[in-house]
Amino acid sequence: MNLLPVVNKYFKANLHTHSRISDGVLTPEEMIGMYRDRGYDILCMTDHNVIANHQKENREDFLLLTGTEINLNNLDDHPKYRKTYHILFISKDPNSLWQPVEPPRMRPFAAPYEDLVQPEPMAVSYDVANVNAMIARAKEQGFLAAYCHPEWSGQSYPDYAGLKGLWAMEIRNNDCALSGLDLNNGWVYQDMLERGMNVFPLGNDDAHKPEHVGGAWIRVGAEKLEYGCVMEALERGDFYASCGPEIYSLTLEDNILKITCSGANRITLHTQCRVNMNLQPEQGQTLREGQFDLSQWREVSQNDPNAFIRLMVYAPDGTFAATRAYWLRDL
Repeated sequence: MNLLPVVNKYFKANLHTHSRISDGVLTPEEMIGMYRDRGYDILCMTDHNVIANHQKENREDFLLLTGTEINLNNLDDHPKYRKTYHILFISKDPNSLWQPVEPPRMRPFAAPYEDLVQPEPMAVSYDVANVNAMIARAKEQGFLAAYCHPEWSGQSYPDYAGLKGLWAMEIRNNDCALSGLDLNNGWVYQDMLERGMNVFPLGNDDAHKPEHVGGAWIRVGAEKLEYGCVMEALERGDFYASCGPEIYSLTLEDNILKITCSGANRITLHTQCRVNMNLQPEQGQTLREGQFDLSQWREVSQNDPNAFIRLMVYAPDGTFAATRAYWLRDL
C-alpha cells in the first residue's frame, strides 16, 4: 500500500506569499519571478485581505494558484501583544475573486488591483465562531482553508482547538522561523490530530521580502501541473511538508511501515498514544531508509476512532520533513 502517491514528479510549491498589494516589498511579478528562478513549480500569492488573479503569469512549467490570507485581529490588545487568526484561503477556481471578508482600503501602489471589491462584507471580530463561519462560507465557494503561524499569532490550544473546517495548518513558517519563532509547529499539529481534526501539514515561506524566499515548501504528488489536478492533489493531502529533507516513498504492508528519504539523522513515528518510535543511524552515518512495526500500535489503538500515525524526517542540519497523518480507520 503506497501512502504517498507514485507519480513522475513531486512539484515544489509555496502557498503563502505577499507582494506590494498588501505588505510585501516586491511587485507580484517580481515575487513570482523569484520563485520561478529558484526552481519552484507552484506558487500561491496570498496578499492580506484581498484576492487577486495572477493567472497571466502561468507558464508551461510554472503554475499560479489563486488565494488570499485573511486576518482577524483582537483589537482590544496592544498591537505587539494582540491575538489574531490568520487563515489562508486557496480557491479551486483559478478565476475566483470572491472574498470571505471585506478588504481594507487598498494601498496607492496596488494598481491595477485597487478596484477589487467584496460584494458580501462580513464582520471580522476576533471570535472563533466568526472564524468558523468565515471558513464555512469560503468552503461553500470552493476554497481550502489553512491555519497560519500560531506562535506569531499569540495563540495557544484554546484558540485553535475550536476551529472547524480546516484543510491544513502550517507546521513550518519560514518568515516566523527567521524571526526566532515556531521553528516546528509539530506540537500544534499533534494537538489538532488528537482532537480528530483531519488536517494536513504545510511548509510555507510567508515571504514578504526576497530573504524570506525558499525556506519551507510542500512537495505535491500531482499527475500534471494543471490547476484542477494540483488542487485535487492538495485537497486529498497528496503532499508532504519540508524545509530541507525529501521523502521518496512511504509504504505499508503486513504492519510494516517503510520509508525512503534523503540523508537523515533521525526518523520519528508519532501516534495519538505512547506507542512512538525513533530511528537513528550509527554515529557519523545517515539514514536513507527505515521501517517501523505497527503491530503494537494497532493492538492498543483498535478502539480509538482518532488513532493515527505520522512521520518526521530530520536532517543533520536541523531541517525536517513532515508527512500528513494517516488514520487507522483508513489503513
